[in-house]
Amino acid sequence: MKRSIAIVLSILMLAFALTGCAKAKDAAADTAQQAAEAAQDVASDVASSAPSAAAGDTASAFYTAYSDGKSAVLSKLMDGLGNNPETTMSALSFLGASFIDLYLLPALYFGLGETGVATALTMMGAKDVTYQENGNQYTVTYQSAEGKTAELKGTYDAGKSLICVGSSDGVENVFSDVYRTSFGYVGQFYSISEDGTGTLYLFSVSGADGSIGIVNGSDRPAGLTGSESADYTKAAKEWYAISGSTITGVSAEGKSISFEYVPSENN
Repeated sequence: MKRSIAIVLSILMLAFALTGCAKAKDAAADTAQQAAEAAQDVASDVASSAPSAAAGDTASAFYTAYSDGKSAVLSKLMDGLGNNPETTMSALSFLGASFIDLYLLPALYFGLGETGVATALTMMGAKDVTYQENGNQYTVTYQSAEGKTAELKGTYDAGKSLICVGSSDGVENVFSDVYRTSFGYVGQFYSISEDGTGTLYLFSVSGADGSIGIVNGSDRPAGLTGSESADYTKAAKEWYAISGSTITGVSAEGKSISFEYVPSENN
């Protein structure tokens, strides 16, 4: 959670910096600093309730392991792309991906009971949180900070997969599935914006290595099977991968990318 929020703030700072306007940069710095402090407080409180309980063969433990691996890969890709002068703009492609753990926050608590998810969502501004568990199926509903009725449903196949469907005011706008594989995890996340545009993110995680594919204007994808290869994300027109210390990919403009990743001091 902390990593996702930090990535978002980094991208916002980068966007303001690219405008070349000193006042805009100063305002962004002040806003980002305040947001970072608040986000860190929320993230610390949320993290203290879930990870310690997310042990054993639970949907929570499954999704937490995948989310941690995915976030680590995204963090390295963001750090590398953002600090390489030739790929700085490509870092902006990760803005939506950085919000995924916020959309799927309830999944971190599937199988742990209502108290944990209610506490976490309340800290994010939600109200009237309800939690239902029926075998391997989970449903969380709540009133969002914007006053909309949000719902996330999940189906967990123990140790194999977690499939989630989300809606806002009764209209489906989120689809996600994650599978454990022989090399790690594959996952995808699809969301529909308020203007009806769909965006699909494809993920592959193998230890410290991994990749992401990005498809803008996508229709709702077919579900994964768990038999996908570690490189299945590279079928997308835009993709980025890290293997060891090497970052490769194809930018949104179709330009091939390949360079050695040198971590920044704060990464």
